[in-house]
Amino acid sequence: MLKINPAKPSIRLYKPDDTRKLCSFTISGNKAGELNINVKEDPYGSGYRFITELRNKIGKLLGFEHYAQFDKTDYMTGLLINVIPEYRRNNYFLGEILRLTSIIQMLENNIKTFSIKSKDSAIYFHSKYKFQPSVISFHDRDKLLETLTQETSPKFEDITSKGKELEKTIKMTNSLEKQRNLSQEANKLFSKYINRAIKEKDFDEHKFHWFMDMALTQENVLKNKDYFNSLFTKHGIDYKI
Repeated sequence: MLKINPAKPSIRLYKPDDTRKLCSFTISGNKAGELNINVKEDPYGSGYRFITELRNKIGKLLGFEHYAQFDKTDYMTGLLINVIPEYRRNNYFLGEILRLTSIIQMLENNIKTFSIKSKDSAIYFHSKYKFQPSVISFHDRDKLLETLTQETSPKFEDITSKGKELEKTIKMTNSLEKQRNLSQEANKLFSKYINRAIKEKDFDEHKFHWFMDMALTQENVLKNKDYFNSLFTKHGIDYKI
């Protein structure tokens, strides 16, 4: 990474009579050059959708994130995060900068839960920033369990065994309340699988094959404040949790 002059985010009200806050800042030392990050109303948002735009010095859009937030609420919903292909996985860290921006948005707006629906290929990306499985749909839960039950690595044998037991219990359970409880168990098992793969540093070999509902809570952000503060410092963002 190049030497970066710290940039302090500017926080402003979305509208004078609105409680929502939006941020903007400029990073001066990224590998891609000067980066301008700005959160604004999505033109197609009807007052509740916003977009974080990440542009270079000449205004080219390099990445963005769409999210929804209603006024006077304590939750956000991520709709889409994307970095243009040529800037992915080449140590530009644009996805990371977008994620840090959403964390600033969370904290400045006192958001308790930021929910997303991750595509299968991005689950580990979001996990890196402390999002956790939050699957509610029984169908999605069962599809995701297939990844665990079909795992063949000896390093995951305990998780695979537990997944198969859980799968059998699910098939024999008719009560909706018990099914919801089993979904909570499944989410814990998904988390364990993800953490194991990250620890073993071979998560590319242990991919899920279904999208996953995930959530980042304010509690988890605060719990991991040292980690996030280190990322703010890394990118020269003058912001501290």
